[in-house]
Amino acid sequence: MNDEGRSAAIAVPSTPERSANERAILNMLRQDGPTPAAEIARRMGLSAQSASVITRKLEAEGLVLRGSPVRGKIGKPSTPIQLDPAGAFAIGLRIGRRRSDLILIDLEGRVLGQKTATYAYPTPASCLDLARAGLAEFKQMLSADQHERIAGIGIGMPFDLWNWLDLLGAPRAEMQAWHDFPAQDAFAEATGLPAFVGNDGSLACHGEHLFGGARHLPDFGYIFVGAFLGGGIVLDGRLYLGAGGNAGALASLPVPGADGRMTQMLEVASIHQLERRLEARMPGNGQRLLQQPAWAGFDDLEATWIEETARQLASATVTLVAVLDLPSVVIDGSFPAEVRQKLIARVETLVAQVDTRGIRRPQIVSGTLGITACALGAGYRPIVARYLVE
Repeated sequence: MNDEGRSAAIAVPSTPERSANERAILNMLRQDGPTPAAEIARRMGLSAQSASVITRKLEAEGLVLRGSPVRGKIGKPSTPIQLDPAGAFAIGLRIGRRRSDLILIDLEGRVLGQKTATYAYPTPASCLDLARAGLAEFKQMLSADQHERIAGIGIGMPFDLWNWLDLLGAPRAEMQAWHDFPAQDAFAEATGLPAFVGNDGSLACHGEHLFGGARHLPDFGYIFVGAFLGGGIVLDGRLYLGAGGNAGALASLPVPGADGRMTQMLEVASIHQLERRLEARMPGNGQRLLQQPAWAGFDDLEATWIEETARQLASATVTLVAVLDLPSVVIDGSFPAEVRQKLIARVETLVAQVDTRGIRRPQIVSGTLGITACALGAGYRPIVARYLVE
């Protein structure tokens, strides 16, 4: 994706107009669950009549449902109003180094279907094929009327893929195809849906904020350790993208390498580095070993990798806090839960040893979504754009 494509990646397609009050009510129901009409009116600062008119309109459009009346100690029973999960759907695509994941989600963010493609390295053609084939399969799960409720497709991908030839192990000509690839337009044309393209780290952060362990954190930094190293930032409850859509690009932070020369953090803190060492010891088995539900058979390499990666993440954590005054940093990755626990425990120990005079030592929070976070965050972008508050 070239600079032109990156600009498109932080813009969003035009979406149908929806009033601010409608969006605010839908947003509240998404965050807080079933809520009585009187409480909606109170919290939105609306009259009971105005709130009733809006909720009945949303109900008629199939976006909300009325639950069973709940009788309190006094007064009339209250009827809770909640999102209708089938009120909207969206497609989320995560493009990774070795695999891509496509999911179908509903208005509440529940995953209804998933399709995965593995490859030696990603190409625009293979990713477009996955989107087309997956959409066709997902539509078979929905009624014809529900097809019209698919809000769009969101795509999370590393920016500047052509610059990572050494990590991808791909021919230069194949990766150069990404340089001139108009991602937003290409996916829109391939699927017939509005397309929203963003950085994979930022969208994983978005997914964790909406549906994971960071759901109730208004301000935090996010670090995701995968084949690449990614990150994201949430400020005042909103995903912060930066001027170029690439805020939180921790992979590019300059750090000392093993030889003392400056390199990028990606080169010393990513699963790709562990895969390299596994391949050197057991050629042809690195990827297989790392795809185990529980890592086994390379305890010494795992321990060394956790120590080295934890030191880099501790440094990145303190940097995020020093620059943005963040109270929390969420850490996750595409590894087993046990590995995540070990890594976070070591990061916490190392951060506690850092001289943090002048800043507040942050809370380290465990992510909960793993590799699903990016596809979820990407998929929910079209729903947010059409129905909710950014």
